[in-house]
Amino acid sequence: MTQRGFSLPEVLVAALLFAVSLLGLLQYHQVLLQSFQRQWQYRQAWSLAHRQLEVFAVTGQHDIELPAGWRRELQFYRADASCQRLVVKIQTPQQQWAELSCWYCTRR
Repeated sequence: MTQRGFSLPEVLVAALLFAVSLLGLLQYHQVLLQSFQRQWQYRQAWSLAHRQLEVFAVTGQHDIELPAGWRRELQFYRADASCQRLVVKIQTPQQQWAELSCWYCTRR
């Protein structure tokens, strides 16, 4: 009489390989999600820096609302009495920085 099917050691090895493969895929998925979140935050930082420059150009104010955990640094440089440069730096919760600057000059 011939037996059909797999032996217990074969089934255990297959289960082990399946478990290891599944863990690898879950880790890969987690890294992908973290990368997407990091990229999204970086793009959001650029958008916030750009909005800060626009708000300053229109209203002269330099304090837009930031999400919790984000940080902003502003630096003003004067070239002469009629021109100044605003440098905006936005930091994400993952310690990434986006930096934009713009010159603002008034006509005499």
